[in-house]
Amino acid sequence: MQYALIKSDSTGLGRVHNVIVADAEFIAHIAPEWDHIEALDTLHELGLGVGIGWGFDLAAGEFIAPPPAAVPEDQRPTIVVTSLTADAAHAAHLVLKGLREVTCPVGTELQAEAELRLAGALVPMDDAFRMPLRSRDGRERVLLGTMTQGKIRFRVTLPESGVWSVTEEAINEAIPPEQRMAFAGLTIYVVEA
Repeated sequence: MQYALIKSDSTGLGRVHNVIVADAEFIAHIAPEWDHIEALDTLHELGLGVGIGWGFDLAAGEFIAPPPAAVPEDQRPTIVVTSLTADAAHAAHLVLKGLREVTCPVGTELQAEAELRLAGALVPMDDAFRMPLRSRDGRERVLLGTMTQGKIRFRVTLPESGVWSVTEEAINEAIPPEQRMAFAGLTIYVVEA
């Protein structure tokens, strides 16, 4: 049978230091060396995948999964905006300040293209994802970004004036830590013509 060998800390929680397969006689022999030994004897416990580093609530007798490991900042893929264009009727009035800030008149249909890169190389992934576009006055729109072989496209029609932003925090808020992306941000100033 499998057993989790647990040491407790000052908060009343324990930490799994090892998981072993042993018989009851061996467990009785090593029991004085551990604060708690928990048999992994139910289908639920076996299905959890308990391992070194898991927590254990000594009072409730339940295992606590460790938090997912976050990807270090420098190893996250980065969304890099590569172009910003406007529909034909508004293209002459589009003002770009690099590829992080754009000014355009009300009614513009803006198309953005970007790439998902890791260590400077294109990540050839296909996906679709939600991209929150938030206004300074609290309004929010959600755009659908489509990614084909790491190239991302989204379109948005801007029917009223305001300042709209897409931020790294917003694109990552519904994504697990191990899938988060870096993004320098994009601000769109929509002005009355």
